[in-house]
Amino acid sequence: MTDVQVSKSITVPADVDEVWVFVSDFAGVATWQPHIKSVEMQSNGDRKVNFTRGDSVLDRVTKRNDVERTFTYGLVPGQPTPMKSLDATFAVRSADGGAEVEYTIEVDVPEDMAEMARGGIGADIDGVLAGLAAKFNG
Repeated sequence: MTDVQVSKSITVPADVDEVWVFVSDFAGVATWQPHIKSVEMQSNGDRKVNFTRGDSVLDRVTKRNDVERTFTYGLVPGQPTPMKSLDATFAVRSADGGAEVEYTIEVDVPEDMAEMARGGIGADIDGVLAGLAAKFNG
């Protein structure tokens, strides 16, 4: 297995608390993440994410700190996926002219999938950041 990590950020001209509330809405990501078709929240707080490419995963928040404006979510164990693990973290910070959002995804995948994973993760992050830009750059 190989760890693959991709991290990118964007600064948007909006209040940091407003951006945090928007980004940390675990159930609302389908409204602004273009690779997600829909989200189905489960009664235990997990969410089923249905991707536009046709597959689905269950994930859950594993860490959240509203003071530091960070949260991490990961895969629910036991799913049929080539990933051994996935940790995705949003961090929202004050920045000149607004709020900086950093999105980091780290996965543990079979070595022969590392480059494909890096490209796919990068594209997903680019789409997420473009969705934030569209929301907050008006």
